[in-house]
Amino acid sequence: MNSAPLRILQVNSIFNGGGVDNQTLNLAAGLHALGDDVTIAAPAGSRYEILARNAGLKTENVPNRSALKLGLIRRCIQIIRAKKIQIIHVHQGRDYWPCIIAARLTGIGTRVVATRHLMMKPRGLSRKLLLRFADVIAVSRAVEDVVRAHLQGPAERIHLIYCGTDFSKILPTRTPAVEKFRERMSWPADSIVLAVIGTFHPPLGKGQMEFLAAAASLKNEFPHARFAIIGYGEMEAELKTRIGALGLGNVAAVHPFQDEISLCMSAIDVLVHPTRKGEAFGLVTVEALASGRPVIASRKDGLAECFVDGEHGFLLPPGDVPALTNAMRTLLQDPELRQRFAQAGSAHVRAKFSREELARQTRELYLQLLRRA
Repeated sequence: MNSAPLRILQVNSIFNGGGVDNQTLNLAAGLHALGDDVTIAAPAGSRYEILARNAGLKTENVPNRSALKLGLIRRCIQIIRAKKIQIIHVHQGRDYWPCIIAARLTGIGTRVVATRHLMMKPRGLSRKLLLRFADVIAVSRAVEDVVRAHLQGPAERIHLIYCGTDFSKILPTRTPAVEKFRERMSWPADSIVLAVIGTFHPPLGKGQMEFLAAAASLKNEFPHARFAIIGYGEMEAELKTRIGALGLGNVAAVHPFQDEISLCMSAIDVLVHPTRKGEAFGLVTVEALASGRPVIASRKDGLAECFVDGEHGFLLPPGDVPALTNAMRTLLQDPELRQRFAQAGSAHVRAKFSREELARQTRELYLQLLRRA
């Protein structure tokens, strides 16, 4: 590290699980590893607040909700003053303005950084004024394009820093624990498992319905294939009904979300992510590739920035079931191609999307802001 430790407050008033919370935790841990004094402000007892404390990170509690967000403003002011915070970094859109107000009211020159983790267009006050009071990080070029198109103000305050993953938790080889995981999931030892991992909220989910349609076309051709839907959401009953209607009951199933994500990724053979919805960044595809699993995904927004089509997997038009079926067929019938994609994909994401690289680039931005007159 080439400077004194920075005093940083990472704010997330949800922190209960999901991509935004995962990245908040990864960034805080990465900065802590660089020697900085990092505190996470999150609701007491939230799922990731507990994970942060278990990882040895400092935490301070903030209210999940309060009238006019005054509770969050007051609490951030207290923390900033007590810890002499230099950088307050906010990750949830609903927290942007409480944190900006808190930083301004302390009067000690705390810089504000806001990360845009979603493809949604900035709205209301943020469109006109956010860049006057904060620097904004986009987690992909797709998000950066949205931000640049809709935020008014100095464009130099918009920055691209990709998401980062803690690869130390990834299991790139099949350990005995992974084999036991496969047994618990009722996947035969000789089966090839294709899986969609993610939420399935209506109306579109993450493309699980398209995945099942493709599976129905392949089940007789590849009797050893298994088709897994892993996650949670309101479409569970509908997905189970569709599995029965398509005659997939012996080869497909809906499984609950797995906290043992490293075991899950290593246990599958191909990750399929045929979403039709916009995605800021394909963190699940990065985790799969790092685990040595090829990926089939939609050519959609930030997903297309995570890996190279034809080198690490396949990128397909969203909603194109015939193209999805052909891609799944190709990987089912060609183990050498699966292995080649897996090796190249793992090297690619480990070089580009590590937690260490996320922390390094973000810290460089912090230093730039502190040097700014």
